[in-house]
Amino acid sequence: MDLNHFSHDHPLVFIQEWSRASEEEEEGVCCFACEERVEGPCYCCSGCKFFLHKTCAELELSPEVSHPFHPPHPLILLPKSPYSGSYSCDFCWGSFSGLVYHCASCQFDLDINCASIAGNFDKVEYPFHEHPLILIEKHNRIIRCDCLGCMKEISSSPFYKCLDCKNRKGYLHKECAELPLEINNFHDRRHPLTLLQNPPIHLDSCSCYLCKIKWKGFVYYCNVCEFGLRPEDVSPLPEITTVNHEHPWTLLSRPMSFICDFCGTDGDRIPYLCTTCNFIVHKSCISLPRVITIMRHHHRLSHSYSLPENQFEKWECKICHKKVNTGYGSYYCPDSECNYIAHVNCATDRSIWDPKFNEDERSEGESINWITDVIQTKCLKGDEIATEIKHAFHDHNLTLTFSGEVKDDINCDGCMRPISTPFYGCEQCRFSLHRNCAELPREKRHPSHKHLLALTKNDESLYCYACDRFHQGFNYECNKRDCSFKIDIQCSLLSDTFRHPSHEHLLFLDHNCNGNCSGCNEGISLAYKCMQGCEFILEFRCLTLPQIAWYKYDNHPLTLTYDEGSDPYQFYCDICEEERDPNEWFYYCADCDNAAHPECILGDLPFIKLGRTWKAYRHPHLLTFVKNIWNCPRCNVCKKLCNGQALQCPECNLIFHWKCQWDLPNLNGV
Repeated sequence: MDLNHFSHDHPLVFIQEWSRASEEEEEGVCCFACEERVEGPCYCCSGCKFFLHKTCAELELSPEVSHPFHPPHPLILLPKSPYSGSYSCDFCWGSFSGLVYHCASCQFDLDINCASIAGNFDKVEYPFHEHPLILIEKHNRIIRCDCLGCMKEISSSPFYKCLDCKNRKGYLHKECAELPLEINNFHDRRHPLTLLQNPPIHLDSCSCYLCKIKWKGFVYYCNVCEFGLRPEDVSPLPEITTVNHEHPWTLLSRPMSFICDFCGTDGDRIPYLCTTCNFIVHKSCISLPRVITIMRHHHRLSHSYSLPENQFEKWECKICHKKVNTGYGSYYCPDSECNYIAHVNCATDRSIWDPKFNEDERSEGESINWITDVIQTKCLKGDEIATEIKHAFHDHNLTLTFSGEVKDDINCDGCMRPISTPFYGCEQCRFSLHRNCAELPREKRHPSHKHLLALTKNDESLYCYACDRFHQGFNYECNKRDCSFKIDIQCSLLSDTFRHPSHEHLLFLDHNCNGNCSGCNEGISLAYKCMQGCEFILEFRCLTLPQIAWYKYDNHPLTLTYDEGSDPYQFYCDICEEERDPNEWFYYCADCDNAAHPECILGDLPFIKLGRTWKAYRHPHLLTFVKNIWNCPRCNVCKKLCNGQALQCPECNLIFHWKCQWDLPNLNGV
């Protein structure tokens, strides 16, 4: 039974039962319409790997609808995203690329699940919100937004939505909307607690519970006592049981100061007690998982209430590198050969750990590389080395070069750095891979991200989330739904600790770093930090700068230099002739006494291969990357010299810096 569907060019074949056993890929296949996993009856185009659930394929979708979620204009049904990539649904804020109801005038989009929500959608007034709300009784998606009341994700129905608020605002759980406006005060029974939309404004130096956790949602508050609690602190069950503890927990309905036995941090609100074990814990800690997986360590970590003092030589958290009090709870590696331990709050930080990610146990040799065949080998000093291979990311065989002179204009097509021996090269085209890049694992962990990353090859320019650069070639990316994290090869080689010649102490990766990079003076959050009190911070962009670089007008190598020296006349770049910031790193040639900005030596995009093309938003032609331009023309936009790297349009005879492309004259009519 074939089906001709408007969203696909080819007929779709009906499959009665599609199961995970049918899938070649571990992540499975998803329906093009709703983008949920395909299981059971479906339609597919096997050649295109295009799938539709039977229910999605047989939906009677109107080509045009007047939808209550967007009253100003009708929505038009499109077979795919109207943008160059995916679109974001303006109701659930999920990322999709399939069927969409679209308003071109307002750039408003609804995925078909959100467009199909049924209800009368009568607007109701709510005292804590400026606009009327509508009640959504049933919705089968997680809304990628937080509730105005409890500040938690809208993970289930029913909930209220404000159609007037944009940018992920205006969502409210039904139970939060129905909270009583006044309750008895556990702290002082003479005064009631009143429900407020936001906590009162306190001084910056205030250390009360609400200020310490920087609470922004609804709060029960007494102005007389200056005492406040979150709604979840005053409305728990009096006794609950959890899977990670064998005894029931009892609520102590009185605010008090305590140290939580499960996480080792202070508490100053209503705690839970286990009278059998004599534990006192935060409400949020009673549901801590027994075992978690984080990408910073290759084994799973187990939660322990306490550990013997002599188990590890040094009780230091491997994430924040501060002391761990083993008399309280922590996460540790049970492997006898490991010395890994972390604070509970460090290990469960959402930038490091995803509670929804349950990785299966894998052996270390399971994630092999993308070398699909070894054509020829050679024995060298007792080791057998592959001298000719077939790699999945190239159509031709690759031959290994051990030694010899290498042209300085050849870059590795994997990491985009200058090629060096040993490397694999293609005799039919200019494709080269460092031997290490050819042997990169298909999957790997990296401490900068909380999910497994898969090795991919892309001819287009991609953005690295670690160093904030565009690059080409190989990269590791997260293939988990709704996660677009990508990291280039050079950044992926950095571990969670790093020793850099610019600093005497070991540096540690910090996901919540506050401060400016010591190399470029830019503000950052994900960076490597010294924990010895030096206030030394390095971002990925500066960490991956090459120590040695070459410039066309200098016969000597230039060295990356960290100390400016005392001569004020040196605070100028000898290439662009502009003043340099004395606090920023630079490249220096001692023989010629030349100093230059890193971007003047390497270019704005040092890891884009020479001759690759680029499509600018405001230009009708494909542009070409050119480097080391000998005649030093001036940029057609900013009028400054194009020395190291630029974009060139062969048809218009234009040349300009990459960062100037957004200031080009509007030649596309957009």
